[in-house]
Amino acid sequence: MTRMRTSLLLLGALFSAACVDDPEPVTALEETGQVSGILFFDRDNNNVFTPTAGDSVMPGVTVRVLDRGTTRVLGQAVSGANGRYEIAVPVGTHDLDVVRSSAIVAGNFVWCGAAPSVYRNEATFVPTPLKFGCVIRINVAKQAAQGASVTIAGIVTAQPGRYRAANDNLYLQDPTGGVQVFGVPASLGLLEGDSIEVTGTLATFNTQLQITSPRIAPNIRRGATVPDPVQLTTAQLSATTNPLSPNVGRLARVRRVTVGAFASGNAPINDGSGAAQVRLDGNANTTIGTARFEAGKCYDITGIVGFFNNATQLQPRGAFDVTEVSCQ
Repeated sequence: MTRMRTSLLLLGALFSAACVDDPEPVTALEETGQVSGILFFDRDNNNVFTPTAGDSVMPGVTVRVLDRGTTRVLGQAVSGANGRYEIAVPVGTHDLDVVRSSAIVAGNFVWCGAAPSVYRNEATFVPTPLKFGCVIRINVAKQAAQGASVTIAGIVTAQPGRYRAANDNLYLQDPTGGVQVFGVPASLGLLEGDSIEVTGTLATFNTQLQITSPRIAPNIRRGATVPDPVQLTTAQLSATTNPLSPNVGRLARVRRVTVGAFASGNAPINDGSGAAQVRLDGNANTTIGTARFEAGKCYDITGIVGFFNNATQLQPRGAFDVTEVSCQ
């Protein structure tokens, strides 16, 4: 009897211990945070809502948070009369998406994207500016379809007035290349070294790619550093036979070249590696002049690499681009 009682006590103790040590099932709670922001048309292109600069809110537009790299919607909201929205979503880094409304389509606005990180019980504020275009590299813009709208940014390497009397074209360069922008308002007073953003239409004029009908964003940064010219031999210059070449539209320099006779603003140049062509285009024919070059002398010449009627030409911008040097 005593032995049976002892066994029962031990068995009860074991059951009791099991009840204490075995935790109750836990249901995982998904941690959440919040994405909030203000949706607006960024007229002054500075990514900050500035009503005094003409920015305007965009009400009644669906804003969505997507699982990163997918189209799976984690949460969404409609922007209010003040352009603001709030969306509760799981913690993590997600993609923010703006659904194109009729107002966005009518204004020809685009959303350039954002990837906000959301933390537990915190609100992440995301300025949500709509723009006329999202900036791409110049070498990518050049490969777009003719007539496509593109947005590029870079440094002015040849200011309006260097070539055309109408003062309405310039050359813009970024780390991938350069391109002509045609139809620039002279009232902007753009100078070499200005950093600008341009939205316009990709077009071709006599085999040379250019951006036409440009809209220059107001966020002009004055006095940036003009990129150093790429150093080319005359053989390398003449070997540029494609409007998509990285050198076309770029600021370049040839050294110790002789200059032949001019005809219609063009003359052969040679540094001993092979012949190429220099062109005094438009106003440069006046500011430099063919008399600047003498037979038997050598020059360092800097200019924009042009591609006109399938011919590559080095186009100096002014007298400061031509330096007489020793031929040795």
